[in-house]
Amino acid sequence: MRISLQLLLILVFAISSACGGDLEVLLKLKSSMTGARDSRLEDWDSSRESTSAHCSFSGVACDGGNRVVSLNVSAHNLSGSLPPEIGLLNNVEIMILASNNLTGRIPVEMANLTSLKILNISNNLFMGNFPGEIALGMTSLEVLDIYNNNFSGPLPTELENLKNLKHLHLGGNYFSGRIPDSYSNIQSLEYFGCNGNDLSGKIPAGLAQMKQLKYLFLGYYNSYEGGIPPEFGSLTSLEVLDMAFCNLSGQIPVSLGQLKHLQYLYIQMNSLSAAIPHELSGLISLEFLDLSINQLSGEIPGSFCKLKNVTLIHLFKNNLSGRIPACIGDLPNLKVLHIWGNNFTSELPENLGWNEKLTHLDVSFNRLTGPIPPNLCKGGKLSEFILMNNFFYGPIPEELGNCKNLTKIRLQNNRLDGTIPAGIFNMPASTIIELNNNNFSGELPSNMSSNALELLELSSNGITGRIPPAIGNLQNLKTLLLDRNRFYGEISEAILNLKFLSGINLSTNNLSGAIPPSISNCTSLTSLDFSRNSLNGEIPSGIAALKNLAFLNVSENHLSGQVPSEIQYMLSLAKLDVSNNNLSGRVPSSGQLLAFDDSSFSGNPYLCSPHNISCQSPVNSNQTSNSRHSYRGWQSIQKLTVSLITVCLL
Repeated sequence: MRISLQLLLILVFAISSACGGDLEVLLKLKSSMTGARDSRLEDWDSSRESTSAHCSFSGVACDGGNRVVSLNVSAHNLSGSLPPEIGLLNNVEIMILASNNLTGRIPVEMANLTSLKILNISNNLFMGNFPGEIALGMTSLEVLDIYNNNFSGPLPTELENLKNLKHLHLGGNYFSGRIPDSYSNIQSLEYFGCNGNDLSGKIPAGLAQMKQLKYLFLGYYNSYEGGIPPEFGSLTSLEVLDMAFCNLSGQIPVSLGQLKHLQYLYIQMNSLSAAIPHELSGLISLEFLDLSINQLSGEIPGSFCKLKNVTLIHLFKNNLSGRIPACIGDLPNLKVLHIWGNNFTSELPENLGWNEKLTHLDVSFNRLTGPIPPNLCKGGKLSEFILMNNFFYGPIPEELGNCKNLTKIRLQNNRLDGTIPAGIFNMPASTIIELNNNNFSGELPSNMSSNALELLELSSNGITGRIPPAIGNLQNLKTLLLDRNRFYGEISEAILNLKFLSGINLSTNNLSGAIPPSISNCTSLTSLDFSRNSLNGEIPSGIAALKNLAFLNVSENHLSGQVPSEIQYMLSLAKLDVSNNNLSGRVPSSGQLLAFDDSSFSGNPYLCSPHNISCQSPVNSNQTSNSRHSYRGWQSIQKLTVSLITVCLL
């Protein structure tokens, strides 16, 4: 009965198509996908008299009988849905509706499109179960791409009958359940993707029967049971194997080393364990290797020296240990080496960078030691240089100061010493320089110029000299952290003219002089810390112009005068510390100042906190100064008197 209805349906559609032609079908299609007043597909117009007018519509191609054989309206920003009449285009061989906003369900009438070779409806909003039965008559279908829609339910099993299918992409949907074992019967497949779904169960080992397969994508958001089938080592035509982020466990099969044509191996973000098989050195065509974020242990196999074509190695966030093989530096095409978050020890290979192609190096959060190899930027292409949280010692090689493509320099938390090369501060592309928590000494260069630098952190070193006004040339600087060094002299006004500066910390140095009034120009500041220096003078009242300031610390200096009353209007201020200075007067007991307890004002003998109503204090700084002199004089007289009495008693 089902077969009879299907034949009747095909017959009705064929008669309708012969009678009405494809013009009416296309116009119906336009109406359903765009709406009556929509200007898209505007050249799909019925006003022309010619019987072949529709063959000149954009995206439409016809055969000699004016029948549509190709329909390509991808990326036309179409919305709406597909009408049942689409099944009347029964001569169409190519149908591409990709990258639109089409929604609704796929009409079962598409079963009539028996001439189709290519069906691409990817990157839309289609929903519901994918009607696999429409593919039963599409015996010529070579490409079926439904990637990135909202299809749900099980994967359609009917696809196993498509014996000419070469490209099958079911990824980016909400399919659930298992990958059907029967898919192994589609032995013509060269591309198979079901990544980015909600699939579960074991990965069928039978997929290894797809001997023509070149591209296999199974990962991302799927959650399989077990690991990588060892049988995949027989997919000798495979060029891409992507099984990332899909709950894989167990070991990496040694059989994968047989894939001589494999260029991409992505199995990151899983729970794979044990050692990296040295057999992977058999991947002689491999260019991209990503085993990161797993539970791998042991050492990097020394046989990896055979991977002469590899350009990217990602091994970060595992439990790997031991030395980095010296031959890694000999890999002629290596560009990216990311091995952070492991337990590697000893030194970096001295020849790392000699291939003149290295662009990204991140070995942070290990236990590496020794000096920094001088030739890391030999080719001038190094962009990211990240060695933080290790035990490197010695100076930064001067050669790295000439590496003009560097965008990130992150060497904090090591044991580096010496003077920082001047070229580091003149990198045209650098956005981050982090050298804090080392043993650097000497002075900063008097010339600095970088329009890209946003973060400069040199905290906790032994750098001395004056803070160079040239920092004011770093026009896009947002964060400046120079605390816990040995800087002396005054704070340059040039620094406080940086309009994008949001955080500045100059605490725990030997700075002197007054806080420049130009601090009011830093309207982007959210955090300011000048504490533990020898600053004097008054707190500038213009500081209240910093409407975004949340943290203000000027404690442990020699500041005098009153706390500016304007601070009470700084509603953004969440932390204030003016303690241990020579401030005097009464702090206004209103506004934002009431939010801070007495500890924010302590250590100023003649300063009355906003919470101490009975406190009496000199009104101005002269009175304060005289009172202090009188107080100190009286203290001296008292001490002298006590001493005399003691002597007399003796």
